[in-house]
Amino acid sequence: MLWKWRASRIRFRVLSKERPCPLPSPPSAPSTRHSRRVAGPEVESRRLGGFDVSILGLGTSRLASMGSGRSKRDAEALLGAARDCGANFIDTADTYGFTAAERWIGELTASDPDRWVVATKTGLPTVDLPGPFRVANQPLKKARQLRGQTFALETKQRRRTIDRSLRRLRRERIEVFLLHLPPARVVNDDEIGGILQDARSAGMIAEFGVPSNDLATIQAAHRAWGSVCTETQVNANSDAGNALGALSSFDVIANHIMAAPARPADAADHRESPARMLRFAAAVPGVKVVLTGTSSVEHLRQNAAAFDDPVTESDLIT
Repeated sequence: MLWKWRASRIRFRVLSKERPCPLPSPPSAPSTRHSRRVAGPEVESRRLGGFDVSILGLGTSRLASMGSGRSKRDAEALLGAARDCGANFIDTADTYGFTAAERWIGELTASDPDRWVVATKTGLPTVDLPGPFRVANQPLKKARQLRGQTFALETKQRRRTIDRSLRRLRRERIEVFLLHLPPARVVNDDEIGGILQDARSAGMIAEFGVPSNDLATIQAAHRAWGSVCTETQVNANSDAGNALGALSSFDVIANHIMAAPARPADAADHRESPARMLRFAAAVPGVKVVLTGTSSVEHLRQNAAAFDDPVTESDLIT
């Protein structure tokens, strides 16, 4: 079946009149993509899988949401600011903006794809109709959700979803491919594990993993599939933020950073600053990149300034 999968990619390139290019080497082979370095101003970098990534990453869930009022021009300004700050990691998903986030990222990084490390997620219900029909994406997605379809990585769609994300992102390979908040039982599905392994062997993805806020699910995915990449909430109230060391052997993408630790009702106002919460997440063992999910250029710059000084163990909130 794998030859059919590759053939479908070749046919797409011919029909769309794109310049054909060979599939990249499997991730285990030496490549410039896997040894890429953070470009831009001096910024702390860490090793996530086979990639050097900036400690601060750009989350795009708000950027392309229907209620954000943001446009492709806003996305261009935000990626430009991320570049100026020395960030090289982008986190997205096929469901963000009903695939708009992936398409915008693909267009805006096409001139320098090797500068960026892109993580995308799939599995939640989404609809991606052709251009003039995209106004129907949202109601159709809502209809699928009303039917109780919360995790939509169906057997016949699993390979197709990877290929579609590749086309929208205009990349030869997805650096980090994640299942989007799957049920815990997904780690018992050998077929999904086999498809992910095959996609990596074919050079379509480099790293893969299971995002979850449940540490047991993350560890079970590692035992079942050998995956070490994951995405999870990291703050003083989350499991990862409280069980320090539980994910020290993983490559963690930290999200939902802005949650202050609980305080006694009679305590003074000890709300933590955004900078301190960012630095706390970055200090948690195993964390490689901390996401800032913003659509504001100024907000992004403020968050980047939080890492002007190196992160140390003293940044952990006790």
